[in-house]
Amino acid sequence: MKRTVGLLLAVLLLMGMVLTACGGNNSEAPGANGSSGTGGSSSGSDNSGTDGEKIELRVGTWQTEETATAILNKAKESFEAKYPNVTVKIEAAPYENYLTKLQTELAAGNPPDLIQVGEQNFARYLRKDIIVDLTPYMEGDYDIDDVVPNVRELMTVDGKIPVMSIGGATIGVYYNKKLFDAANVPYPQEGWTWEEFVELAEKLTVRDGNKIVQYGANLNLAKDWVEPFVVGNGGSYLSPDGQTAAGHLDSDATVEAFRKISDLYNVSKVAPNPAELTALKGIDLFATGQVAMNVNGSWAQADLRNNSDIEFGVVPLPTMSTGKTTTLLYTAGFGISSKSGHKDLAWKFLYELTSPDTEAGQGWATFNLAVSQKLAETTKQNEDPYIGVFIDLLNNAIESGYFLNPYWGSIGDKLLTPAIEEIVLEPNLDIKAKMGELVERINFELQQAAE
Repeated sequence: MKRTVGLLLAVLLLMGMVLTACGGNNSEAPGANGSSGTGGSSSGSDNSGTDGEKIELRVGTWQTEETATAILNKAKESFEAKYPNVTVKIEAAPYENYLTKLQTELAAGNPPDLIQVGEQNFARYLRKDIIVDLTPYMEGDYDIDDVVPNVRELMTVDGKIPVMSIGGATIGVYYNKKLFDAANVPYPQEGWTWEEFVELAEKLTVRDGNKIVQYGANLNLAKDWVEPFVVGNGGSYLSPDGQTAAGHLDSDATVEAFRKISDLYNVSKVAPNPAELTALKGIDLFATGQVAMNVNGSWAQADLRNNSDIEFGVVPLPTMSTGKTTTLLYTAGFGISSKSGHKDLAWKFLYELTSPDTEAGQGWATFNLAVSQKLAETTKQNEDPYIGVFIDLLNNAIESGYFLNPYWGSIGDKLLTPAIEEIVLEPNLDIKAKMGELVERINFELQQAAE
């Protein structure tokens, strides 16, 4: 899903499902009504697109799915009607191909005017001058305070705004009401604890001899998805400045969180481990009624609504030792390339594409969580019994490692995710020693990546 927010989403942006996917001169930013108004000022001058000169605006994106393509084309049609001398060229490619293409264009000094950026690259792209700070363009045009406060804080880099978000995604626990009713146990409620989660999972696990025919719970063991539990337990993967894992990944609080997760599999034995899931070859155990509680993203509710065989509810993740509700945030957006020769026009199109006041901007809420408070209200996402839970969770999203260090995503996937699976598969593993070993390798690779 991460690319659905980017793909959603990955998504939901925020989310979707509903949710986490680069110089010329300028003059003035446009008016909030989408006209050529005079918002915050920038340096230089930029042709307005209405005086006869033919201008092409290039938009780089990894959004290739039908719904997102329709939104992009709607923005293009609306914008070209207002600015008849401007042609908007949508350059879409699947995520991995998009990143490869973008790197080639950056190296050649010829990136698109507008660049889609995922959360893991907000800081890196700004600090390397690949995209520009949008704050001057927003002044008088877009009220940044409309963005959910916690999302706004997570997106801000050194006091600068890198992108206009197209929405987000968060994660929570889906539960099967029929299985709860059959076991005569109460539904989970917001504020529930890890201990209550484990207790419910034990009651909801059904065995036929030594074979489990119904699991009480299922977790996603990718590093991002485990991180909210770690933070909720008072731990972390990286230091606040994102420069080291020492004293954080190997801290007692982090190790304890991993131990609790290991016990879910090896002591309570109520969740399918990675080897068992691999053997199932992609079968969705929750959708088929074989798992009572499933950790998943905001985007998953869309398909579940269409499944007449399941009656489900949604609740935030259980709290750990700190008692704080936590979740993760996937989000993506579009930024203006520092190499663009038409930054003001790029801003005007960016507004057309992402503003909660435009048809295209509103369209992203069809599959992402609205990070605009105004859009969440107008689309009634905040009132939806399922999406509303994830909307509320936007303010509980943690400052994940991929916000702290742009290289954490790939390095953590390479080193930490396999280690988490090892923790689950090997009940006698010395977790403290394992994390200590990982710290040295992770720190080395973080330093190498930054050089």
